[in-house]
Amino acid sequence: MIRRLFVLLLAVFGAWWWVRRLAGDLAAVGPAHRYAVPRFEGAMVRDRICQTFLPKSRALIVRHGEEEHFFCSEACRAAFLSRRRAAR
Repeated sequence: MIRRLFVLLLAVFGAWWWVRRLAGDLAAVGPAHRYAVPRFEGAMVRDRICQTFLPKSRALIVRHGEEEHFFCSEACRAAFLSRRRAAR
C-alpha cells in the first residue's frame, strides 16, 4: 500500500514538473530566462563580406579615410583587404 502511494506521488510530481517545464519553455520571456536571446548594448553593424550583423563593440574595424568597415572575424577582414588590394 505504501509502495503504491509512493509511486503515485512520484508520478504526480513528475507530471507536474514536466508541465511546468514545458510551460516555462513556451513562455520564454525576459532576459532572466535561461532560453532568452542575449541582448547586446549599442549599435549593430553589418559585416561587408558575410553579411552578418554584430554589435559594434565586438566588430573588427578597418578605417579608410572617413569610412569605417566592420567585420565579424579576421577571415572576413582579410578577404575584404585582399579584394581591395586586387581592385587597385
